[in-house]
Amino acid sequence: MQDSLQQALQELVDRIARQVRADQVVDAFLAGGVATYMHLQKAGGSAAESARYSEDADLHFGRSLILEDLPVVAYKDRDGDERMLALDGSYTIDIGLRHPDCFDDAEFLFSSANGRVRLFLLNPMDLAVTKTGRFQDHDRADIESLARAGLLEAEAFRERATEALDYLATDPAMVRIHIDEAAELIAASSSSAPE
Repeated sequence: MQDSLQQALQELVDRIARQVRADQVVDAFLAGGVATYMHLQKAGGSAAESARYSEDADLHFGRSLILEDLPVVAYKDRDGDERMLALDGSYTIDIGLRHPDCFDDAEFLFSSANGRVRLFLLNPMDLAVTKTGRFQDHDRADIESLARAGLLEAEAFRERATEALDYLATDPAMVRIHIDEAAELIAASSSSAPE
């Protein structure tokens, strides 16, 4: 058992990296609920305490990668409860909404033990943009939590998400509505955030 999500994530990346050829270095970008959790933990306070756990790691790889084994890591959360963290083998950031600069603006977290995988964390703004494509209940909740933690600003989000629309492969009509709803949610959540 690992004693934290951060350590579980390190183990997950190490297991992925063991499947990467010795002559390759692959950049991986963390999105989804695990990325939200990590940002809220860094924010601290009530944001950290209310952060939801996600059992799947949404990783986008910077190059094609065929994995024979999709790793799953067991660990204990902050309350001592047993949790699992699994690589989501079907995730790709390219299906939904993403800003073209999101990889350049991502934060480096760590490299795998063998140096074959470098893990980056999408910044809160780009993470929120990716969640606007589907905008399901958990996406709304994550965006609201990031805004309450002071990590998002409504107009900056609207601008970033609108720029990303130019690169969307599908009809943008519904996503435009999602952007408006998300910006309103961010504005409302930011105004109710504790000082």
